[in-house]
Amino acid sequence: MDYSLSIGFAQSGDDLTSIAKLRYRVFHEQFGANGKSFDHFKKSEWESYDENCEHIVCKAIFPNRSEEIIGTFRCKISTIRDEKFRVQKEFNIDELLKQNQRICELGRICVDARFRNGIIIFKIWQFLFNFLKENDVEILIGVASFEGSNIKLHEESLHILFKNHVSLLTSKIKTEQENKLKFFQDIRYDKIVGIKNIPDLLKAYLRFGSYVSPCYFIDFDFNTVDICCVLILKDIPEQQKLLFSRSLVS
Repeated sequence: MDYSLSIGFAQSGDDLTSIAKLRYRVFHEQFGANGKSFDHFKKSEWESYDENCEHIVCKAIFPNRSEEIIGTFRCKISTIRDEKFRVQKEFNIDELLKQNQRICELGRICVDARFRNGIIIFKIWQFLFNFLKENDVEILIGVASFEGSNIKLHEESLHILFKNHVSLLTSKIKTEQENKLKFFQDIRYDKIVGIKNIPDLLKAYLRFGSYVSPCYFIDFDFNTVDICCVLILKDIPEQQKLLFSRSLVS
């Protein structure tokens, strides 16, 4: 397939409609998510929170000059303490908000199945990184999701994450559900399986230096187990900063 890439913010109502339809295809048709944000008649996924967000899009531009949005995620920057983030529906991040730092929330990341070769996500992250620098963002937050709401499927991975990737700051994050995951000393968790089953996007967050909450939230609508991720921008390894600071030319 011959195409070039264009990265930027959604600029029109048509862009927003295409985003909603892409999210429907990915989240509902491919992964079985459901809930109030899904309009099965229009085949779109959109919620009121989206109206307050910026939407980053990656477009494929084909030789005949037609365009198609093939990747997207939303972001919201806030410095107002009483302004809610979407993540607060699942996690109590009050201690994080007390830092009084400029925070950006990411969410609804998805890429068309035909273009999942790693390049799209990288290009979007590259664009985002430059946007965050320009806006003096200090903290990045969001949720990372394990596919499948059965917690038993993810015990090994969660054991690794909770044991190795919780910081002093993220240890204060609490789930809005009564969830407790007990790890017993006499049970041997398979580390290889646990690492393998960590979602690729979450692995990328960890490489950037992200830390996670010591708790999880089961999103039954999206059929996922979610954990909260926090990235302090100044702590991103220099090698990653250099990589994302390169030219955005496709």
